[in-house]
Amino acid sequence: MPDPAAAVTDENQRPGGLLEIDEAVTGDLATLLAEDARGMVLNLVADLYPADLALLLSRLELEQGQKLLTWLDPARGAEALPELDHDFRTQLLADLPATRLTVLVNALDTDDAADVLADLPEMLAVRVLPRLDDADDLNELLGYGEETAGGIMAAEYVAVPATWSVADVTEEVRRVARMVEEVYSVFVIGEGRVLEG
Repeated sequence: MPDPAAAVTDENQRPGGLLEIDEAVTGDLATLLAEDARGMVLNLVADLYPADLALLLSRLELEQGQKLLTWLDPARGAEALPELDHDFRTQLLADLPATRLTVLVNALDTDDAADVLADLPEMLAVRVLPRLDDADDLNELLGYGEETAGGIMAAEYVAVPATWSVADVTEEVRRVARMVEEVYSVFVIGEGRVLEG
């Protein structure tokens, strides 16, 4: 069994002790995955940035990447999903059990979850969508084209009249933030619900 520490050399260290994803790291991780060395694998990837985790997933064999996604904490695995190439992400997720896929998608923000669902084969998306916590919001977002304003909006937003003061808007954001986990955008709406800013 390879020693994961052996893959960490001066050449693949980044400032702050972070690991650079090179062939040695990828090869050792693939071997550890093949040997079902879960603890060692999770230790090796623990401090990776989401983009680096996505890069690592893309360099592994498809089955190894799927195994890694099933071993990772759902929130941690979900962090890497938006960073993956759409086609690769679709391949990676298409063969995961629907229950695991549901947990991963639930850990995403609604806009990222909608992007992931839109890329999945329709039969799989239809099986997963009803199980999701934000199914209604996601159904609404999936009704928009990807490049339209609705397609790039997160469901966690506040829409306010253009006539409101900054104090009114601040109070509304605080009120909505108590009901949803996070508020990502504030949209200023004019007469006839026309977007002004």
